[in-house]
Amino acid sequence: MKFQKGKSGNPAGRPKGTKNSSSALREAIREELPSILRNLIELARGGDTQAAGVLLSRALPPLRPVSEATPIPTPGESLGERAEAVSAAALSGVISPTTAAELMSVLSGQARITEIADLEQRVTALENRNDQ
Repeated sequence: MKFQKGKSGNPAGRPKGTKNSSSALREAIREELPSILRNLIELARGGDTQAAGVLLSRALPPLRPVSEATPIPTPGESLGERAEAVSAAALSGVISPTTAAELMSVLSGQARITEIADLEQRVTALENRNDQ
C-alpha cells in the first residue's frame, strides 16, 4: 500500500512545536551556563585539574606541532633529484623522518600541479590544432 500524497503516514505523530531531546537539553544547559561556568572556575581555582583542563581546552586553541626550516642541499632542479636529496638527508640524519615525509608531500603536490599544467598545455595545443 502506497502513501497518499498530502496525507501523513503517522497522523498522531509528534505535535508541531515539540522540541527533540537534544534541543531541550541544549536549552536547559544554556539557561544554567553562567552558574556552570562559575562552578567550573571555582573548582579549577581550588586545584581541580579536570575542571582546569575543560576550561583551558575551550578557551585556548590547541598547540600544533611546527617543523623548523632545515635547509638541505638540492643538487638538481628536477623533482626526482629533489626527492633523492630529501631521502639522502633523512637517511644521513640531517633531517628527521617526519620532516622528510612532509617535504616529500610538498614535492608530490608540486608534481601533481606540474602534471596538470602539462595536461592543460597539451589539451590547448590539441584544441588549437583541431580549430585550424
